Amino acid sequence: MINDNSNFPKINNSKIIEEQGLTILKSITENELGWMFKKNNLEDDFGIDGYLEIISEKGQVTGKSIAFQLKTGKSFFKEQNEIGYVFRGKNKHLNYYLNLDIPILIILIDPVKSEVIWQIFDGSKTEKAGNNWKLTIPKNQILNIKSKPDLMNFVGPITDYVSQLEQEWQINEMLKAGNNRILFRIPKEEILNKKYQFILSGLERVQATAELVLNLKNRIDISFDDYESDERELFEIPEVKNWILELYSKSNCWPYLMAMDHTSGFMRLLFYCQIENLEIIRDHKARKFDVPYSGEDFKKIVYPMFHKLNKYCKEKGLSMETNKEISTLIANYYSQGQIPL
Repeated sequence: MINDNSNFPKINNSKIIEEQGLTILKSITENELGWMFKKNNLEDDFGIDGYLEIISEKGQVTGKSIAFQLKTGKSFFKEQNEIGYVFRGKNKHLNYYLNLDIPILIILIDPVKSEVIWQIFDGSKTEKAGNNWKLTIPKNQILNIKSKPDLMNFVGPITDYVSQLEQEWQINEMLKAGNNRILFRIPKEEILNKKYQFILSGLERVQATAELVLNLKNRIDISFDDYESDERELFEIPEVKNWILELYSKSNCWPYLMAMDHTSGFMRLLFYCQIENLEIIRDHKARKFDVPYSGEDFKKIVYPMFHKLNKYCKEKGLSMETNKEISTLIANYYSQGQIPL
């Protein structure tokens, strides 16, 4: 027989009560709410005792969860007011709670009366209590199956992101397919109102993944179809020129993404917009024009492009070989044999 003086380790009574509370909460979570119960290890407890993992009605693990702080025992039901019982928290947990990106339940359990009540943690519901804080847990807020709709309001809707991503993936495949040119048509209204979000959002979309960046190298172009009836060249129209120069300043993507060949338009237009003493030699009979430029023009306009390319390659993690490839393309595209490289 073991007597009271025997040399055996003893279990702390508070530990027994704590485990009773966890057992009760686990049963409610699994049998009434139909969710999954996860207890934190003691060494991982920073004011959060565990999580209630939300399971859909079809048994799908959703990725949504609710954290909980659980207090078990009669002592937590001693202080009360007309509405409920007063829970006192420590300030060291307050910032942790407020910065946590998931909802937190404060749960009180009286294992003798089988009383289980809860309140969502909300900083605006707290009161200062000396050097700490307090929160009232309503007496009538019983944790059971009837609580489920209220709890779901705190986690928000469960979204089938895979279906949404399937559409995104399909668009990505279309964008990457073949070597087709991707053309952004800029409405005149965007230029007159000095709006840039349309084209910037579009360019951001085509760079959404690393694979898109790799596949869309020199495949983008921009057109201004609403100005086709204007007899002036686009770079002679002040609002178009100013819009292009402002757009150019907003990104480093141009040397890498924009097409540079005999059929591309934007990068040639961008170059002409930056020539200070612009001279246009027109051949009205052939409906052609030429814009002569000097080596100084070339350096002033093209060298900053190399800087943008360097920044872009660094941002996207592109190789030095790619940087050299695009640099050579830029030099050849603009020099046309006129400027010694």
